Amino acid sequence: MNIDSEIRDLEHRIAQRRLKVELLARASGRRAAKAMTSPVGLLGAAALGFFAATGVIRRQRHPHPRNGAPRGKLSALAGLLLSAGTSIAIHLLRAQFGSPAQMAQLLLSKLRRSPAPEGRRY
Repeated sequence: MNIDSEIRDLEHRIAQRRLKVELLARASGRRAAKAMTSPVGLLGAAALGFFAATGVIRRQRHPHPRNGAPRGKLSALAGLLLSAGTSIAIHLLRAQFGSPAQMAQLLLSKLRRSPAPEGRRY
């Protein structure tokens, strides 16, 4: 029958297109992850955060009391260290596991494998 072969060909083409879309999505995700975790991208994000913070601080027109200055400098330093540590941690997690979707799949697979806790069942 000619109709069966046409249906088979159509299903084959649909499967190929689906595979091409999936491969393109994965490649795009990898390119985006590389662009976001490149050293230049991280430095750019840090510089943007620094300029945004200095812009907010400059808008305040009233002088701050002198006794609050050391605490302000300490909190600014802590904020910079926290943001740098977070970006490094995210970079290391992505290098270890790949995309956030792959991290979630790994977590779900580990949760599914864990045995049910003993005790009462409702």
